[in-house]
Amino acid sequence: MNVQTIKSDIDFLCGSTSATYLDADKMRNVNICYHDVARSIWEADGTWTYDDANNTDSPIAYRTITASSASYLIPTTAIRVEGVEVKDGAGHWQKLKPLDYHTLSVSPEEFLKTPGMPIYYQLEGTQVRLFPPPGTGYATFVSGMAVRLSREVTELAVTATTTTPGFPASFHRILSLSAALDFVQDNQQRQFLLLQKARLEKGLANFYSKRGAEYKSQIKPASKRRWRLYV
Repeated sequence: MNVQTIKSDIDFLCGSTSATYLDADKMRNVNICYHDVARSIWEADGTWTYDDANNTDSPIAYRTITASSASYLIPTTAIRVEGVEVKDGAGHWQKLKPLDYHTLSVSPEEFLKTPGMPIYYQLEGTQVRLFPPPGTGYATFVSGMAVRLSREVTELAVTATTTTPGFPASFHRILSLSAALDFVQDNQQRQFLLLQKARLEKGLANFYSKRGAEYKSQIKPASKRRWRLYV
């Protein structure tokens, strides 16, 4: 379904017209649902990183880094940071290890303070912190940090016609069903639409949870220390 057919489907589902249910209102409600669909995909998708098919570039943000500077803003489009890499002095990308504050025995302010080649990264508020800070000769500064991320969807424009949502077509009707629910007042009709929407949402979650057919699901037991907390 493209934007035009989504609008038409909304009118079909709730008996509206472009006069009784304005296109601007339809697309506002469609985009609210679009963000919710993306969230559901991220929750269900355990092995792949979902990215809106309408994005024309890879979900990687490159950033120039500065000697002895440890903190950098996370890209505003990021919903979730998947990983951080820094290019070493020889021009080779090195994957950094995530650092958990609760595993540190010292303050982050005292951890690996001497500039060198970053080994760890920490997400703190709106920033990515590198440990140690990049040092001259150890890291490449220009576009020297890559942040791999899950990012916001590209919202569907009111004036668009042929643009399609960036997830499988089998589940596009979730958007028109959701927008119809925002308009319909009759309780019986609402229940019918809710059932249809729930069925598609369940299918969407199942689809994305099984995309990586060769990835094995693993259940990791809690540590003895954590297990004892519940005894």
